[in-house]
Amino acid sequence: MDFFEYATAVEPLTTNTDRWVIYLVGGLCFAIVFVFQTVALYVISGHEGYKNRWMAFIPFFSTYYIGVCGQKNRFFKMDIKKIAIATAIFEAVLFTGYLVYTIASEMLLANGSLARVAETNIYGLETVRDVFTNVPASLAWAEWCRRYLWQYILTWLDLIYTFMNVMVLSCFFQTYAARRYFIFTITSVFFPIQGILFFIVRNNKGMNYYEFMRGEQERQYRAYRQYQGYPADDPYNRNPYSTGAPQNPPPPPQGQGVKTDDPFDEYPDSDGVNSNGSGTGNGSGGSGGNGGDPFDEFN
Repeated sequence: MDFFEYATAVEPLTTNTDRWVIYLVGGLCFAIVFVFQTVALYVISGHEGYKNRWMAFIPFFSTYYIGVCGQKNRFFKMDIKKIAIATAIFEAVLFTGYLVYTIASEMLLANGSLARVAETNIYGLETVRDVFTNVPASLAWAEWCRRYLWQYILTWLDLIYTFMNVMVLSCFFQTYAARRYFIFTITSVFFPIQGILFFIVRNNKGMNYYEFMRGEQERQYRAYRQYQGYPADDPYNRNPYSTGAPQNPPPPPQGQGVKTDDPFDEYPDSDGVNSNGSGTGNGSGGSGGNGGDPFDEFN
């Protein structure tokens, strides 16, 4: 499918007399990116020990082999290899449909039966409309393809293929580019450069994405505990029942007070003892005291 995307991008820069440039540039771009993808899949399958590595070199088969290389992950518990088989079949059907559509268009253009007229709509946007003139009976099938094949059939098949391709690519990049799998998947879907992205991650070790995320959460939790000053191997946050956690401090010896942060500890209680445990001159056992009465000097 990338071939037609490259060709469509080049088409506005050509005329009816040099349309061969469209397919030449599209073929070269597709070949370059496909070589990157082939090398990447071949290297990855060698690291993982997957069989049938020859599939990486053949279009459509390589689409299935992407699912083989990404089989360590599933898409909502679905086997990605089965999804990859269906994706490869849809890709082959779409390629055939676009090929028929392209051949029909070129035959109509060569016969002078098709013209593309630029028009400006009421919103000021320029659109291109097909105009058919003097279509012979032998090219009636080509006119039908130009009118209906792409708009009513290929468009819907392309949507299904794109959705399935997203599933395959997401599992592949979750396996070999877990930290950036989302951006790599979206980039591969909207831009025909997935082979280059495959080549970038070809030497990464395959992993299960959910195990990777679990490990990342544990690493962040340990880092947080160390930042808070807790031992990394104490899962109970210094709970007194955990091993190695400090026990409650022993009570003070009998008869001794415990210093507190009471702002009024300088004033004695009714028993002549300050809040910090020290006695006063007016407490029991002191000279001339009567229980800490502040008016004892008048008695």
